[in-house]
Amino acid sequence: MKAPSPLCLQALRAIAFPPLNPQCRTASRRCYAALPDQPPTRPPPPPQNYTKAKPPPPPTATATTTTQPTPFRPTPSGPSLRKKQDDDEDFTPYPLSRPIGMPNPPQPGENMGLDKRTLRQRRDDFHNYEKHLERRARMTRQIAKPYFRDWSNMRFHKGKGWVANERLFRGEHALWFPNFFGKPLRKQKGLVRGGGRLGRRDGYGGLGKDTCTVMEGKVSVVSLVSNTWAENQVETFCSRASNPALHEVLAENKEIAQRVEINYESNILKWYLLQLFAGRSLRRTRSLEEQGRYFMVRRGLSELMKEAIGVLNDKGGYVYLVDGEGKIRWAGSAEAGEGEKESLVRGVRRLVQEARMPREARGRYIEEKEELEAVVMDVTDDVAVPEKAAATAAG
Repeated sequence: MKAPSPLCLQALRAIAFPPLNPQCRTASRRCYAALPDQPPTRPPPPPQNYTKAKPPPPPTATATTTTQPTPFRPTPSGPSLRKKQDDDEDFTPYPLSRPIGMPNPPQPGENMGLDKRTLRQRRDDFHNYEKHLERRARMTRQIAKPYFRDWSNMRFHKGKGWVANERLFRGEHALWFPNFFGKPLRKQKGLVRGGGRLGRRDGYGGLGKDTCTVMEGKVSVVSLVSNTWAENQVETFCSRASNPALHEVLAENKEIAQRVEINYESNILKWYLLQLFAGRSLRRTRSLEEQGRYFMVRRGLSELMKEAIGVLNDKGGYVYLVDGEGKIRWAGSAEAGEGEKESLVRGVRRLVQEARMPREARGRYIEEKEELEAVVMDVTDDVAVPEKAAATAAG
């Protein structure tokens, strides 16, 4: 069978698709609506003569006193993050409203900072995915913390995080001061390094010692520093020139009250520099007894401990008043403010009086003392109100 010719295909196409007539072609065309006839536009009004109009009144004084919008300031970043702006809201420290410290009493051997796991335990932890996630989260927090953040925060009240409490925290509500394990400043003769006579390896050549054993049963004024800046801040609380009344109380009650100093340095390079050079100068300015209560700590201070005892800035200095049971009854930070040195001396005297009393009569004495203080405060407030009213009336 032959293929159809082109003429045959055209005939078949005409039969299948007949051409449209002219009427259908006009109906299939698109029709567009014509624009409606617009009414005739009115002529524009004649121009007015504005020369005869009164000039606008001058701005009044009240118009110039309108509040100006707050200027936009982008979020600081990079080097601008460490610069204090003119319209910054200064941080205002407030007095401590609750006790600070650890929930459990300190024990000897705690917070040594040594890894006491066996090889088998280390291998199991290395293959534990959950431990990897915990380590990753801990490293992320450390990396996210800017290196100069603590130094930048020193511009706000010189790193002062809070104001010391005027009255001591009650013993039944106070929390414990953690144990620090470090090397005393005093040279210990007759000890074999490597844990020979002490019988243990503590990371300090067998010369480590616990602070809780030194503070047990005594009223202790504890200072925590990590650099020279912090030492100068602590001196405003505890130095003989700044607070001679404190040294008088400590000298009168040597068998009960004492001062304990903790120098924490986590940087290994600064630690060895402290051992080589700073140790000699520190021994010259302290007696043998004071050297035995000066601890150089390298490890063991965790983030949980810092938050518990209020170490908000590692570059600042902190002072704690700890009773014989190891509880924090008073705390101060940075430089001593108005009335903080006097409250520290009053707290030391009160804790010394409590320590000299028998344990049975100690609770009754505290209650009577607090009732007497409350009555005195009420009386002074009642007397101060009429005096203020008379002064205002006279003025």
